[in-house]
Amino acid sequence: MYKTQEEKQKYIDKLFNDRTLFEWEVLHVSTHYDRVEIMLILAQTLVRNKLKHEINFLYLQSFIDLKFQQIVNILFHEIANEWMSFATEVLNYPKKEAIVELKEKSRVKFIHGIADDYYDKYRRYIFEEIADTFIELVSKNEQTRDSTFLIQETLQSDLIKNKQLLELHNFTKLNNRIKVAQDIKKSNIVTAKMKIMDIKEKSTSSTIDIKEKIKLQHLLKEAKKEPSRLELEGLDKFDPAIKRLKDTMVQSMISMS
Repeated sequence: MYKTQEEKQKYIDKLFNDRTLFEWEVLHVSTHYDRVEIMLILAQTLVRNKLKHEINFLYLQSFIDLKFQQIVNILFHEIANEWMSFATEVLNYPKKEAIVELKEKSRVKFIHGIADDYYDKYRRYIFEEIADTFIELVSKNEQTRDSTFLIQETLQSDLIKNKQLLELHNFTKLNNRIKVAQDIKKSNIVTAKMKIMDIKEKSTSSTIDIKEKIKLQHLLKEAKKEPSRLELEGLDKFDPAIKRLKDTMVQSMISMS
């Protein structure tokens, strides 16, 4: 790629002075939609793994343990890790040298600027993932004493202060809504699977012509995606009250952060 070390160094200097170039070369993003996609992935990483004891309700011991302070730092480290991968795999830099390039104060500030900007513009996706873990906690079949206490704490907190949600401030009522949403979700998945079987049966019939067979094969291909898509959908997609709850939690977290 670059014949001399001097050429490589000039390129690296340019990378850390041109955000557009850095995002494209190192992070492989150039548009708003690219950034949304990367933040959806990072939201999963942060909530489900890196910061699960700080922002994942399935792991919190108490509502007061919910803290957002480390999110930007983890975003910084994730971006820095992308630089390390790029430097070692694309530029063929030894790991130690890649770290040295990153340690310059101006470059730390440069990456922190990207992390701060991503958090400011796209933190909603992280907060949606956090809210999902609360709904998952309520939806668990077996509630422990600790988890029930955490749920009650959260329902009475500033995180859920919308007066329109008073019917969900009660654990029993919320739990009932979630059970209904789970039943609707399961029913939709069963319906989607039955549709697949129906299309398969029609497509194997000896009475249809080639044109219709091709059309059915296309429909079958699309229908096969539906059960998996439904499995991944949150319960807020199946109940308007749960959606209002999630939206309220997200908006509150945005205000708190």
